[in-house]
Amino acid sequence: MTYLTENPALFEKFQPKIDAYNKDKEDQIKAFDADLVAKCEQLIPSAKVLDSEAVEGLDFLQQLLSKKDLQIVNEYTIKELVDKQVSGELSAVEIAQAYIRAAIVANYVTNYALQFLIPEALEQAKSLDKHLKDTGALVGPFHGVPISIKEQMCYKNKVTHASYVSYIDNVSEESSVSVDILMKLGAVCHVRTSQPQTIMHLDTWNNFIGRTRNPRSTKLSPGGSSGGESACVGMHASAIGHGSDIGGSIRAPAAFANLFGIRPTTKRISLLNGISGGKGQESVVAVQGPLARSIDELDYFMKAYLNEGKPWCYDPSAIPIPWREPSLPDVINIGILPTDNLVTPYPSITRGIRHVADVLSKDPRFNVIDLSDNWYSEEEMKDLYDTTLSLYTCDGNQVQLSMLEPSGEPILPLTKHFLEFGGGKTHSIYSNRMMNAKRDAAKVNIMNKYFNDLKLDLILTPTNVAPAEIPGESYYWGYTSLWNLVDYPNVVFPTGLKHDVEVDSKVPESLNSNEYEKKVWYNDDGSIRYNSKEYENAPIALQLTGKRFCDEDVVAATKIISELLNVRRT
Repeated sequence: MTYLTENPALFEKFQPKIDAYNKDKEDQIKAFDADLVAKCEQLIPSAKVLDSEAVEGLDFLQQLLSKKDLQIVNEYTIKELVDKQVSGELSAVEIAQAYIRAAIVANYVTNYALQFLIPEALEQAKSLDKHLKDTGALVGPFHGVPISIKEQMCYKNKVTHASYVSYIDNVSEESSVSVDILMKLGAVCHVRTSQPQTIMHLDTWNNFIGRTRNPRSTKLSPGGSSGGESACVGMHASAIGHGSDIGGSIRAPAAFANLFGIRPTTKRISLLNGISGGKGQESVVAVQGPLARSIDELDYFMKAYLNEGKPWCYDPSAIPIPWREPSLPDVINIGILPTDNLVTPYPSITRGIRHVADVLSKDPRFNVIDLSDNWYSEEEMKDLYDTTLSLYTCDGNQVQLSMLEPSGEPILPLTKHFLEFGGGKTHSIYSNRMMNAKRDAAKVNIMNKYFNDLKLDLILTPTNVAPAEIPGESYYWGYTSLWNLVDYPNVVFPTGLKHDVEVDSKVPESLNSNEYEKKVWYNDDGSIRYNSKEYENAPIALQLTGKRFCDEDVVAATKIISELLNVRRT
């Protein structure tokens, strides 16, 4: 069925441009290391195998990289990479070369890269080495550190299309503020990563390169919309990644790939100079933030970006709040929310949150409070979720459709799902304002009811209903999008647990009857959709939420929790 803006004949005219765009990527990797490319093509299974089996991506790094490269990409933290350049043990060029090789392997496994920047990265690394040699000083806290960037963030003199085919000729005149800041602090940007069509899926699938795979289980989704970042960082193809989030787009990918991710309070990290279909939409504000292999490196990123990058000097919308030292009480009151009462999580997520609650309850630094009887009702949660979805599409999708129509590109299933949020209706200014008022009331209510009256410091919840989704089936955003609506900061962290096909096979005895629960748990014919076997190897990660502008405290608490769970660097 042809959908709205689809025009197969028109799209066919864009295909040569897409092919040329992708050929540049192939040419770059072959020019850099033709032998590695040949080995990848020989050793790594076909797309058919990767898409149908629970393959662990990191296994291929062990087989394809040298011992030295493995040490660089697997063992050294960001701080250690910087320190080893100061001591002369490593050069920026050596680090860049190792990560580029890992990035090539990772792309054959997960299909995460939209654009490589290999010549630019190597030239930048040479310049950094010369600077250190000539001055004896680092450029900044990211000196020589390979950082991957979500492609929607503009990069000067490079095509930035944000997965809209109609933007294939859009060459950015300047980089995004975040890209500029990272590079001024010494980062080496070697790859720009994929995002889904419209940048509004909790999955990563577009008409440029197809679908991106999960590095922990290639048949599963890497999440979205920053799924290219989770695949890249999860494959150790960058030291840390930079993504964006308007409904779960950092947190779901981080959770699905066994990583740490932060959704900061809005306006702490700059959004300036990027491409999206959300232009002018101020009801649910997007954020940017890192996906990392450890909570310490996430903390390092935030401190360096804010305190030395100072985004407020380049973006008038950025709030001048430096990254401060955390301020946690001696005993942390943490609310545990096993379900949001709207959509029931899958068994492995329920097991994970019970496990973490049990661990915390045995530590004197935590006072664990069960929120099951104190949370919003099913009806109240449905009202908040309906409001969130309607705000995403309150212009009747006019901006999104105006970006899709000029190419006639095929509309993917999860794009249709998104475009139908809130019925895809055009709302009046009055209606939009009333939904904003409902949003603001919820923001105040959460502060008063949970953080003030119950005296909570933190709230622990699922990140998603599933540990990682089946590709094309990430339907429910509520566990993450609620916090975008009310703008409270979150950190997603691995629990150290994985989905167990046998243990996590039992379907709950009672399920809700609302439309969102049905979409997650049932097939169209009324049969149960959930099949435990589909989630083999999927990691279990949870979401920690704190007070607004107390991002530092959420990160600090995550450090304590990670230590208790014995979760170190992934």
